[in-house]
Amino acid sequence: MEFWIIFSLTSSFLFAIVSVIDKYGVFDSTNLSPKFLNMYVGFSNAIVGAIVLLFFGVTDFFSSITLLALTVGMIQGLSLIILFWSLKNNDVTRVMPIWSAYPIWVLLIALTLTNEVLTFSQLLCILLLISGSIIANIKIDKSSPLKFSIKSFIILIFGTLLFGLSQVINKEVVQNIPVIEAFGFRGIGVCLTLAIPFSKRDNLVFLAKYVSNWKKSKYIFTAETFLATFAYLTILYSLVNGPVSLVAAISGTRPVFIVVIYTVLGILRVNISESFSKNEVVVKIISAIFVSMGVFGIAFF
Repeated sequence: MEFWIIFSLTSSFLFAIVSVIDKYGVFDSTNLSPKFLNMYVGFSNAIVGAIVLLFFGVTDFFSSITLLALTVGMIQGLSLIILFWSLKNNDVTRVMPIWSAYPIWVLLIALTLTNEVLTFSQLLCILLLISGSIIANIKIDKSSPLKFSIKSFIILIFGTLLFGLSQVINKEVVQNIPVIEAFGFRGIGVCLTLAIPFSKRDNLVFLAKYVSNWKKSKYIFTAETFLATFAYLTILYSLVNGPVSLVAAISGTRPVFIVVIYTVLGILRVNISESFSKNEVVVKIISAIFVSMGVFGIAFF
């Protein structure tokens, strides 16, 4: 198995942990408003990104590739606003199956606008991965209907389009500048759209108090400053050598890992608001089989 596949899977797993902590450690436990999560993630990314750039240096600050790296961050900042808003107002297992459809956009954009060429077997594997990811967290309990309004659904789909576009641009960026540099500029770009628009004085004061309260902020720091940093670096390294369509499909398997995390938490008797019926367990097993077949096919064919 090639290393870029392992990096993609690692990124998916780490981001799954981030999503669970955001939902149950940040939103549910501390009742943090999405705008403050936006601000924290934006400023955190900018601080880490600036430190990285100062430590490792910049190839050419005024190059077009630098502008693309910043643009990636700005686009992802907009998509994260949509994702965080959706996670605040819906169960994570409602949001992530839809969010996991973003590799479809990556595939369409890459095949249309880039020189990427995929074999039939690779396309089949992408289909298996996307299908498995989408159905991984489907709720079939009739007493708990889908909570998305048409408006919310359209907004979330637009968010997936933005995120998919950013991944295609990312591929171009890491082909021309070091990964660590792309990571740094992306972090600054994220701050420009994710944090700055919400940074009124009162909001800044509230966020400062929240961050200084370690009992509350330990969850957001662990997820969005620590884990998300490594999760994003691994996806960038995978993009260096892997086709963007395949990388996106593999890294989009986050919902499957979320199910695994819920299962482990359930075994450990951790109090979470998610539970699975017998029929849902069958669905999740099928989704895991789809994803396993997709990864196996990409790795060995």
